[in-house]
Amino acid sequence: MGQPPAQSAAQRDARVFRTAKWVRVLSTFAMLLIVSCGIYYIVNHGTLWPRLGGAALVAFGVAGFIDTLVSRIVLDDDAIHVISLVRTRSYPRADLQSAKVSGGAVVLEKREGGWLVLPDTGANALGVRNTIDAWIKRQGSGIGDQGEKERPED
Repeated sequence: MGQPPAQSAAQRDARVFRTAKWVRVLSTFAMLLIVSCGIYYIVNHGTLWPRLGGAALVAFGVAGFIDTLVSRIVLDDDAIHVISLVRTRSYPRADLQSAKVSGGAVVLEKREGGWLVLPDTGANALGVRNTIDAWIKRQGSGIGDQGEKERPED
């Protein structure tokens, strides 16, 4: 078998927030229930519309489950990436000012004004907020500027 591709330093150091295990388990049961209902309509109804409805239930049930498995929030050195099944959004760290928890969701304050609501991962929202806020505050520390001023010599 082949060797896995080498990871860059940024990929190794990235912090990833995936959906919690309990959310994935609950999503599995929901998918099984929705797909079972869809299959019931496909098999037991001879007309077109219930069969199409059943096929839609199967498709959306499976897509929702896959989205739960794929969705994640990635903190890179210079940007936060919000990844889901249908799209990936990236926001540069320099555009973000702070993070807080509002209504149980982690929200990021943008420097130019406005808020960015992050998707719920099922993890402790305060822990996610603290990690992201520390990541935002760490801005500029890895570029040789340690924020220290030179001391005048006596």
